[in-house]
Amino acid sequence: MRIEGAERVAAVAAVTHKPLVGIVKRDLEDSPVRITPYLEDVDSLADAGATIIAFDATDRIRPVPAKEVLARIHERGCMAMADCSTFEEGAEMVQAGCDLIASTLSGYVDGPVPNEPDFQLVKRWSDKGWLVVAEGRIRTAQDAHEAIKAGALAVTVGSAITRPDDVTGWFLSAMNKVNESALEGREPQ
Repeated sequence: MRIEGAERVAAVAAVTHKPLVGIVKRDLEDSPVRITPYLEDVDSLADAGATIIAFDATDRIRPVPAKEVLARIHERGCMAMADCSTFEEGAEMVQAGCDLIASTLSGYVDGPVPNEPDFQLVKRWSDKGWLVVAEGRIRTAQDAHEAIKAGALAVTVGSAITRPDDVTGWFLSAMNKVNESALEGREPQ
């Protein structure tokens, strides 16, 4: 389970012994990094019972260097999961000693966000023998199946479970596309 916020991590840790991925999300004025940007975030998640702590490992302006966040996670006795956007970021984090790498931020850093999960990135990392978590735009059971086939050790499903308004929008958009193509070429009545 990937849980946001130390209070929520503590609440879930109190009722399960399953591995918990803890994150803190922040909107910073001086950095686009949102996921566990500060060392004190690592400390609060570790104190709350997270067994794995995920952090933004993208190559962007950040309040604390990614390798310092990684080191703090290990100092606190937790496994580290690097949320990456590119193959190179994942490679750098594996070389630095990160336990898991995740495709969480693939497609979210530069340019328009794609509609599909980045199975190719998952496969490239997995083919190197790295422990990979597929995350980002996993919206259906088939997407999760494809991620495992691509070599993911685990799959994180976010919006498809936690945001029913997004799911409704996906269905509405798909239905509107069908309606638009069905109406093409018809004369108004």
